[in-house]
Amino acid sequence: MPSQPPLPPLLAPYVSTLPDSSLTLISSILGATSNWLVLRFLYAALSSASPNAAFGLDELQNGAKKKVVLVSFMRSYDFWKTEAKRLGLDLTRLADKKQFAFVDGLSELFYAPAATATPASVSPAGMGSSPRTTLPMRSPPGAVPGRSPQPVRPTATAVRGNLAKPAESGIAKKLHFTGRGLASLDALEADISSVIEQQKSSMEDGDELLLIIDQPDLLLAATSPSMGIGATEMAEWITGLQQRAHATVLTLATDAPLIHNASTMSGQLATPIETEHAALAIGLAHRARSVMQLRTLDTGAAKDVSGVLRISRGGGMITEEDNLEEREALYFIQRDGGVKVFGRGES
Repeated sequence: MPSQPPLPPLLAPYVSTLPDSSLTLISSILGATSNWLVLRFLYAALSSASPNAAFGLDELQNGAKKKVVLVSFMRSYDFWKTEAKRLGLDLTRLADKKQFAFVDGLSELFYAPAATATPASVSPAGMGSSPRTTLPMRSPPGAVPGRSPQPVRPTATAVRGNLAKPAESGIAKKLHFTGRGLASLDALEADISSVIEQQKSSMEDGDELLLIIDQPDLLLAATSPSMGIGATEMAEWITGLQQRAHATVLTLATDAPLIHNASTMSGQLATPIETEHAALAIGLAHRARSVMQLRTLDTGAAKDVSGVLRISRGGGMITEEDNLEEREALYFIQRDGGVKVFGRGES
């Protein structure tokens, strides 16, 4: 277990109280990644010994329970499972209890399993044989062919079928991107929505579901407007998913080349990916209730500071009753997985 509390007191109010239909945008850069902050949202939602606790903190008057659906396009289930275990969360057990579901948007996103395949040994004449997918079975040295039974060679269809099976029981769904344009995004939305609805099927009145979407900008970078997917289409896709959850947390890269090169003031000719990425990031910031910006120190690396966390109000979901306090803090990620969040001048 980490030496520091898994949920730093300064950070707790920002990850535990999420209004209905709210969007929290976490922006990160290469030297200040967002995975540790996402883990705190997971811990706040799932760590309570009592199922009626609000994101692991105070008891809710209405007894609401929390569930989480994590969709990750950048990190594998093994990564999240290992890092969550360091905080005391067993994601596999939570998945079995229907409190947590993981949607894998990384490992097979652009892999479409073949439905059928014709074995090379029975391929029609003149059509050419299919590529070999397994090594041929060889007889042991000295064995006489035909004297002993030989192992059955698996067909290409069987091999592909095994590859298509989820490797982990904790993975609720593996996403596959097929086609182009809005139809492909609609298919992804349908797959994710099916997992959300499965989680909501066992929820009672007043229960809440938190949706976390980790780095959907990878999908934007891998497709581009040439395939009919740009910032507008991605924003609409996120909105469709957001409507199915009580609250949504979304992580996004905001490295300088992706954001500042798209500005006409930069003096550089922006590429399509820079233009679309900047449009998506800025548009989401205007829609978000809060923006949690992660960056490195302006003065360079330090032994006791990993980076800066800036929490500010976004352009959406701000009402007179919303008491979100804007602030800037430093954070330090320890080797054991603990995180210390503190104000400037504090130790």
